[in-house]
Amino acid sequence: MIPSFHVHVGPKIPLRLGKAYYALATAHAALGTLAEIAAWYILLAAGTKVLAPKLRMTDYKLWTRSVRVLWWLELVLGLATYIRWYVPRS
Repeated sequence: MIPSFHVHVGPKIPLRLGKAYYALATAHAALGTLAEIAAWYILLAAGTKVLAPKLRMTDYKLWTRSVRVLWWLELVLGLATYIRWYVPRS
């Protein structure tokens, strides 16, 4: 996804963000990045001792549920982006 975004969307973000083609792809990329970073944080905080004790978590429920919601929103945005980009309009 990164190469496609970089070639087709990235150079035109400031000017054409009002169009659905670019707005959906940008929202998909931003939300996906946020979900990925949050998932890595949970993984590092839960499964390793890489992080300082202050940054580790003890209650994972809220964090994992929040990331799950982000992933579902990301999936919906990904499908919307795919439909907007590749499904022909009649």
